[in-house]
Amino acid sequence: MDKKKRLIQLTEGILLCCVIVVMTLLCIGIIKKEVKNTKGKLTETTGWYRIQDNKKVQVDLNQKIKTDTQGKLVLYNDTIAQKYKGYLMTTKAAKYSVRIYAGDQLIYQYSDSNFHRNDQMKSKLSCDARIPEQGKKGTVIKIIYQNGSNGIYDLDDILVGRGDVVMGFHVQQEIVGIVMIAIMFFLSFVALTTGIYLKHFKLNSTRFLNIAAFLALSGIWFLSDSALAQEYTSFPALTGMISFYAFMLMSVPMVHFVKNTLKFEKYKVLDVINLLFYANALIQGILNKCLKIHMVHMLFVTHVLLFIAVITIVVLMIEEYRRTKDSELKIIMNAFGIMAVAGVLSLCMYWKLEIPFYGTIFEVGVLIFEQLLLTSIFVNLVEQAKTRSELEVYERLLKEDRMTGINNRTAFEEQLQDIEDHAQDYDNAALIFMDVDGLKNTNDLYGHNAGDELIISAALCIKNVFATYGKCYRIGGMNFVCLFLIQ
Repeated sequence: MDKKKRLIQLTEGILLCCVIVVMTLLCIGIIKKEVKNTKGKLTETTGWYRIQDNKKVQVDLNQKIKTDTQGKLVLYNDTIAQKYKGYLMTTKAAKYSVRIYAGDQLIYQYSDSNFHRNDQMKSKLSCDARIPEQGKKGTVIKIIYQNGSNGIYDLDDILVGRGDVVMGFHVQQEIVGIVMIAIMFFLSFVALTTGIYLKHFKLNSTRFLNIAAFLALSGIWFLSDSALAQEYTSFPALTGMISFYAFMLMSVPMVHFVKNTLKFEKYKVLDVINLLFYANALIQGILNKCLKIHMVHMLFVTHVLLFIAVITIVVLMIEEYRRTKDSELKIIMNAFGIMAVAGVLSLCMYWKLEIPFYGTIFEVGVLIFEQLLLTSIFVNLVEQAKTRSELEVYERLLKEDRMTGINNRTAFEEQLQDIEDHAQDYDNAALIFMDVDGLKNTNDLYGHNAGDELIISAALCIKNVFATYGKCYRIGGMNFVCLFLIQ
């Protein structure tokens, strides 16, 4: 039966994963169609050329071009300045430190002098230049690309359109990231609210608060690292700095989460890892401020620390799981395993393949990671609530007289002990002892059921009269006590 149950659970899990994958593919397909529809409202520019050996050479965009002219590539267009006055021209060329001129007028120049970015970061950014509305006839649009790898430039389409259409196009390009960021902030709010609620009822809420902090920092990182935030904020350098610090510190709450799981507090290496994260953030800030070392040049240190932290945590969890065989720990271990795989994939895409959507892979990994963690602690919470409810019922039965429903002798003795321990809290106290007369005769003449009814009726009368002013107890077969306290 157990094998059959496990097989059903495994099948259900596989089917759920398949449904999620299919749904994701369908959503991505819809998003791509929407982007194409928006792109259709934009115009793909043509007529670009470059000067080679004093001759115009036609250039087709969206391809790689090699140049030997001092490492620079200069493209010209004679038609769009007159045709698209006041429109926005957009292309992804930030990694080539692009400059755009309308005649002799500089209308766009990419600069990261206040906050340096590497090519992977720049490749996500769009360069938007507004074509002058007062353009003269014959005005030439000139785009200068530089810093191409070995003189090779991978050109993106150059599109033109109204400002609102261009912005809508950028938003739709980032729609997957926007949805994931919104989910992260929502889950962070849910975890925070749950943690506060549990704390109010004196239940273990620490891990919910850890998850809330991790999701909030992850959301801040993804938001500040997004192309939209970098392009449309008034303070791109500040946004970039926030992105780096959110990334450097977002793992700290997760290390605390692990420490608060089962008996992981005994592993002092987790404290060392957290101290390293704090030291890394502090030292990088000092080096950036004092020695002008760009944050992006120290990014690999954070990546190495993250890799070491995740591997260390996974190893500790495997060791602990082998010892305890705890089901909750198994879920958490799987979550960190998925996080490790997503992290390695995104790092490979970032450093080796230089693929710009490396962040999306990590975002998906973080969401799956958090879903598994939330599932594990919700299951644990249900078990805690069930255990606590059973304990409360047991304690109530322990202190309640089963026949009459009022407090029993155990509750009375505990109350007396409490009065003795906290005598300074009470000004005065009074006791009334009562017993039921004629109980033996009632039992002899009418039977024990009638005697029980007599005791129950007496308890009800005592409770109705005295319960408003004090506490009532049945301390023996036919003996009752009422206790009155003045604090």
